[in-house]
Amino acid sequence: SVMGSGMYVAMAGARAQSDALDTTANNVANAGTAGFRAERIAFSEMLSRARAPDMAYAAATRSRPDTTQGAIRTTDNPLDLAIRGDGFFAVQTPAGVRYTRDGAFRLDADGQIVDARGFALLDQSGAPLSVPPETGSIDVGADGTVRADGVEVGVVQIARFSPDQLRREGNNLFVARGAPRAASDDLPEVVSGALEQSNVNVVRGMVGLVKVSRTYEALLRMIESYRDIDARTARDIGGPK
Repeated sequence: SVMGSGMYVAMAGARAQSDALDTTANNVANAGTAGFRAERIAFSEMLSRARAPDMAYAAATRSRPDTTQGAIRTTDNPLDLAIRGDGFFAVQTPAGVRYTRDGAFRLDADGQIVDARGFALLDQSGAPLSVPPETGSIDVGADGTVRADGVEVGVVQIARFSPDQLRREGNNLFVARGAPRAASDDLPEVVSGALEQSNVNVVRGMVGLVKVSRTYEALLRMIESYRDIDARTARDIGGPK
């Protein structure tokens, strides 16, 4: 029936808006997270001939991360690293290599350069970067070269991927499908003593939250209306003749 199909359309729309609400809320919640890449959610139409040949249902599909460059804030900590341009730091986790734009690194007790979770920063060969004991000064050049007391100890790996190769995993990390893109002339710059800020636009995010919430509530009211009509119809048909 047209009414039944209308309810399914509204339910599909509500589910899509619920996904959009979760994504938008997560973006806003991470507005202060260094190196965070906002996620944009896309909507698609699915034609279903099971109920009606011309009935379209909305669906939310995860879109690519927003690749807009975040603002770079100076910290003067030489192990705070920001990437100006396209690319990700590679870190070694128990689940394998993961990628992030969060460059808040530090030295651990063994002299390894690690992130806030203790995951080791990797060099171009995929090995953890470390400095000798009792190193007095660490310098990271624009090309990612790390020097301990003036002696080169390795080069920070900056991995670049097509956006559709990356999947958000949580903890500001991405897992990649396939190998990184080959190096090209437009190499990114590593900025030492600075952190990239989240690329979330808070005002736009809050406006998006309000808009999605209102759409979601309207669809829920529509579903309730269809249910009320169904209930009244059932009573009328099944009542005394």
